[in-house]
Amino acid sequence: MSFSASIFIPQKPKGFNLTRSEKLCWYSLGALLIYSLPALFIENYYDYRFPQWAYYPALLIFLLNFSSYFIRLTEFENLNGYFDGLISFEEDCLKLNETEYKYSAIENLIIYGNSFSGEKTKNYRYGPMYGNGVENLISFTHNGFKLEKYFQLNSERHLDELQATLIHIITCEKIPYRREYLNFINEEHRSFILFELFIGKLIKEKRIEYRDGIRLIGFNSKQAEEFKNKILS
Repeated sequence: MSFSASIFIPQKPKGFNLTRSEKLCWYSLGALLIYSLPALFIENYYDYRFPQWAYYPALLIFLLNFSSYFIRLTEFENLNGYFDGLISFEEDCLKLNETEYKYSAIENLIIYGNSFSGEKTKNYRYGPMYGNGVENLISFTHNGFKLEKYFQLNSERHLDELQATLIHIITCEKIPYRREYLNFINEEHRSFILFELFIGKLIKEKRIEYRDGIRLIGFNSKQAEEFKNKILS
């Protein structure tokens, strides 16, 4: 078992580093307001009518704004940072570059690992359509020191590999068991047989409530009954 990913160092907030489509959208909208509002004010309050050609630039600006909606369809978010080193999960330790951290000495582990490069963003009307998969975070305490790193998942398959690795580490209790660690496993990966068997073990050893275990796996009432008979047999 081995998993590795590039460590990402954030530098700029998203709002201060716009992509091409964002610049085109917001700058053209600003230009349209600056150009049109004075003309509308003069026409309404001074009873003056501009010739039709005076509004042609406003139409051009509007077309530029409209074009940003097509540019965004193939656009990725800006990285707003850089890559430096690797994070890897080995059989008995977590490595940040060349420094090893034994699982048995890791405490307060937190992992957010659901973002991958090429994933669609939540920008439904403007802005880049795809993310870079750098919003993943790992945080833990080791010998009294807290460490926190962002890392990139470069595809959906890479995300699946991370989930499989976490299932292995948690179910084999490479890292001392804590209930909250079970939440690191995404719902779609909780049907893995190793995870189901581990939940059954936890229930039998009374380290987790039966209902909580069933809810984690996502069983319906019939599946839950079959599972209960299996683990108690």
